[in-house]
Amino acid sequence: MLQENQHVGVEAALVKELGNSFEKVLPEIARLALDTDKLSKVFRETYEETLLLTPSFTLRGGTREILRGVIARGLGLR
Repeated sequence: MLQENQHVGVEAALVKELGNSFEKVLPEIARLALDTDKLSKVFRETYEETLLLTPSFTLRGGTREILRGVIARGLGLR
């Protein structure tokens, strides 16, 4: 689309929203799938740091509401 000089705002916002959702849920999936008592020290430290940073993931590149607004406008829903 970029090579054809087409506007990619809606597509970019959609990919960012999907990425935000994935990043937000991934640490929880890891917690449920792994026995946290048996994790290596390095993995556990990385996991704990990720848990602390997870709330900021949705703020990078725009809040969810802004991204969803861009998507809705691009789809003609707004």
